[in-house]
Amino acid sequence: MIVKNKRTKEKLELSRKEFEKRFEGDIKAAFESYKRTELSKPYFKNNNSIEPDFYFSLQWNFNNLGNSNWYIERM
Repeated sequence: MIVKNKRTKEKLELSRKEFEKRFEGDIKAAFESYKRTELSKPYFKNNNSIEPDFYFSLQWNFNNLGNSNWYIERM
């Protein structure tokens, strides 16, 4: 996985485990935003499927729902 800093253009190549450890707070913030968005939809959403759905589209969710200086350039 390659992550890039929006300001400095610094790139890091990380494994999924390293990414989750280093960006734990940013992932948590993006997940909470995703969760609020999904639960506010008018149709019933199973709470058990929210986390797997979030990680299924991790790149999009992290880049668009998180408030981080970093973004996932490539998985």
